[in-house]
Amino acid sequence: MVKTEVTHVGKYLETGKISMKNQVAYRFDVFVRSILPFIRLFLAYALWKALYAGQSVIGGMSFEMMMTYYLITSFLLRLDQSSGLVWETAEEIREGRFSKYMVRPISPLGHFLAAGLAKTLYVLLLVLPAVVVLAAFMHRILLPPAGWMNLAGACLMGFMGLIFLCLLNYLTTMLAFKFNDITGWHLLKENLVEFLSGSLVPLSLLPEWIQEAMRFFPFYYMQYLPASLYLGLKTEEFVPGLIILGLWITGLYGLSVFVYHRFRRIYEGVGN
Repeated sequence: MVKTEVTHVGKYLETGKISMKNQVAYRFDVFVRSILPFIRLFLAYALWKALYAGQSVIGGMSFEMMMTYYLITSFLLRLDQSSGLVWETAEEIREGRFSKYMVRPISPLGHFLAAGLAKTLYVLLLVLPAVVVLAAFMHRILLPPAGWMNLAGACLMGFMGLIFLCLLNYLTTMLAFKFNDITGWHLLKENLVEFLSGSLVPLSLLPEWIQEAMRFFPFYYMQYLPASLYLGLKTEEFVPGLIILGLWITGLYGLSVFVYHRFRRIYEGVGN
């Protein structure tokens, strides 16, 4: 039994290695795509510099905190690489090539997670030095973490957020079993996640009753809370956030498995 489990883990690791090798082959393209979201930081600088004129705090954040917030959320946004797998896997389903995952001794979900997290790891190793250089260059307006525990908490919450997003992208992929084109679904999901996670604007700028409602949903904990924890804000929400996000991850995992087994029954293994 233990030997079997170790074998399965090894196969997932092999999937991750293959995924990383594919990224290395296109490392320049990956690097360019990875740093594009940081342009948002410079756009945010121009916008918020004007908004902060005559006032020192907006939404509970100083100008320096706001810029640091945008750097962190832009970084977390770029780390997710499972979004690109949605197009690849959906195309395989449409063209009848998804059958290969059904006969392998690993689950399609496990393969998707391994490939997505491996791509994320590669981008992390590639982009992190650029983030450090950018932070050093803009040290006058970017803040260090409020403490090492804050940094650790932000990293843990951010990692769990990436797991959730990977599962959400996998579930989006499963729609290709029912629809010939999932572009609309995928783009709708992307835009909703970007707004609800606080990537576009900090959620602290929204009315309090909306913030209270969003604490029950996973998006609140994907980018907004990690960035807040880094800044020393919302620390009392760390433990409840772990529990809530953990429950959502568990539920989404179960739903993903159910949907896959449901849809595979109607899958004919041939192109549409």
